[in-house]
Amino acid sequence: MIVPAPVLPTTRDENWKHAPLRGIERLRWAPPTALTQEARLAATALLGDDPPQGAISTRIVLIDGLHCPDLARGPVGGDAAGVGPGVAFHATDAPAQPGAATVSIDLAFAGLNRHHRQGELRIRVPDGETLELEVVCIALSCGHPALRIDLGARATLRLFERHIGATGSLANLALSVQLGHGARLEHARLLQPADGARHFETLEAVVGADAQHRMIQVTSGAAATRSTALVALEGAGADLGWHTAVLGAGTQTHDAYVRVTHDAPAVRTEQGFRGIAADRSRIAFNGHMRVTARAPGAHSAQTLRGLTAGAAAEIDLRPQLEIDIDDVRASHGATIGKLDADMLFYLLSRGLDPATADSLLKWAFIADVIARLSDPAWRSRFEDALAPLLPGAHAARSLT
Repeated sequence: MIVPAPVLPTTRDENWKHAPLRGIERLRWAPPTALTQEARLAATALLGDDPPQGAISTRIVLIDGLHCPDLARGPVGGDAAGVGPGVAFHATDAPAQPGAATVSIDLAFAGLNRHHRQGELRIRVPDGETLELEVVCIALSCGHPALRIDLGARATLRLFERHIGATGSLANLALSVQLGHGARLEHARLLQPADGARHFETLEAVVGADAQHRMIQVTSGAAATRSTALVALEGAGADLGWHTAVLGAGTQTHDAYVRVTHDAPAVRTEQGFRGIAADRSRIAFNGHMRVTARAPGAHSAQTLRGLTAGAAAEIDLRPQLEIDIDDVRASHGATIGKLDADMLFYLLSRGLDPATADSLLKWAFIADVIARLSDPAWRSRFEDALAPLLPGAHAARSLT
């Protein structure tokens, strides 16, 4: 297989100006050739022994991009090809050889993934069927996990996706989504790479007529993360809900570029972003909403909010609207601020300790993202995962 040669972006490229690209040319991008027993034991330790309350019965685990059936849970197959009904891991015999063609710089890391990937997890839900699945991607050294989701007409997928890993690991995910007529995808993503890790990802989605795509994502941890998402609403009545929250601490850098193209009549997007930058961390979010001349009656609403919680913390928010037609309803806005001093004083006066009061205000800031998860058990898992990041967050949660 010949793929375009991956050309890595630089901060001189418009959509990468805040991305954590320093030193990427010196990183070791080649993944391990096979899973060792040592890797299985390390992944087992990261997963823990007991499934959390509300865990999905069927789980698939990828370690550095390779399928690990030993850590699967529920009705899944033990071989590399047959994971379960409509789900299969297709191994790649040899790395794709780079060709001479060029690709969009926004897809640079996707090209790198195609070059190095050792397999692809394909999730296919046939017409009218329903599937619930958990996918865990574990980064131990370097991996290029690849996921492809294809929903048939009126099919439904509830997907809980987690990313965890070891200190200093490197992950480069490629995720592609295709939603057929009237399909529904509820996609919960929890990105918590280990300290010192780097996580890059490219998400491509095509939403068909009357299909619904609901994305809820929370990102924390790692030394640096970069998310590139390119979504096309190509069918009349396609509906996208894209809500993300990012927590930065220490010297972490979290950057995201999300482009949504409205390209059919009566399509709809609601996008929300919440970012909290503490200490000396840096968070950037670039939300690009494009409405073409083929999208009369389109509705696009975008709200970006940032909160700085450190004297040297930085948040960069960039809402963009590009509209080629008059028959459209569109709104966007971005605000950046600090914790409300009056509210903090009020909570302290009510007897809360400073850590709990601080956590309560931060929790309230990101709560509207987590509250969009329709499953209470999923919300609880997100809350439990975030609680250690906010001192006193368990107490803060009990007060909300």
